Amino acid sequence: MTRIPEGRGAVYLLDKSPGVTSRKAAAAAASAWGFRKFGHAGTLDPSAAGVLPVLLGNATRLSSYLTGHEKRYSFDVVTGVETDTLDAEGKVVRKSAPVTPSTAELAALLAELEGHQMQKVPVFSALKLGGRTACSIARGGGAPEMPVRSIETRDWEILGISEGRFRLAVTVSPGAYIRALAASIGERLGCGAHADRIVREASGPFDRSECSTEFDCERALISPAAAMRGYPAVTLDPEEVERVVHGNPVNGVVIGTVALLDGDGELIAIGESDGRSTRPVAVLARAAKDARA
Repeated sequence: MTRIPEGRGAVYLLDKSPGVTSRKAAAAAASAWGFRKFGHAGTLDPSAAGVLPVLLGNATRLSSYLTGHEKRYSFDVVTGVETDTLDAEGKVVRKSAPVTPSTAELAALLAELEGHQMQKVPVFSALKLGGRTACSIARGGGAPEMPVRSIETRDWEILGISEGRFRLAVTVSPGAYIRALAASIGERLGCGAHADRIVREASGPFDRSECSTEFDCERALISPAAAMRGYPAVTLDPEEVERVVHGNPVNGVVIGTVALLDGDGELIAIGESDGRSTRPVAVLARAAKDARA
């Protein structure tokens, strides 16, 4: 098995299988690589599958930099059946005659959904309200007031149409709920609908083709530097590395978030730069002794 450099951590690109929570799936990958400290970038519903970046060791410090990206999903829209969770796992709350739109009709409907829209967060979600998840409040008989968010959708694709259901793909902004999109489509069709077989095909720079359904596939293990490939990178000289490791700024040449690398191409820290000075805000190299803690 690949040796992970001490103090750097790693990112494991897991293709999560349906039927398991993101936390349990990430824990299994962490165990396979010998880490007790782990996290994951983004959360998939238990019934959903697809890209789940698992952050190992010090790579947990990359979480906020790997979660705020666009994501692409494929999913089925099942017409004529509405559920309380907006997916196939929930309790059926309403039934009506299913609708099978033509390709042209469906394309026209999706064109209306392209771009900006407001979306109400589903009640059955992990959103925290007053210290509790909305889901736990709802399962306890409560009726939480859910916020409405601005989201973006683009590049809708029709993957197939069968009797009463069809499969779509779409790229969405962070925080968008595919289940809510399926419900919205059902509302527009006048028959109600829910989502089924949700698959995250991509998350930011990570594509499902890079991932593995196994927990110990070396091909799916990447370095923190590789995980930050969506950001500009700057290679530091030894003196600059020493400054950054101790939390001190170095000269900056780019503006915004930057990956700070040592001469071997290993990620030392994440910096924020104004173009003149780069300040380290998340240092990975500092806690080498704790990398496998």
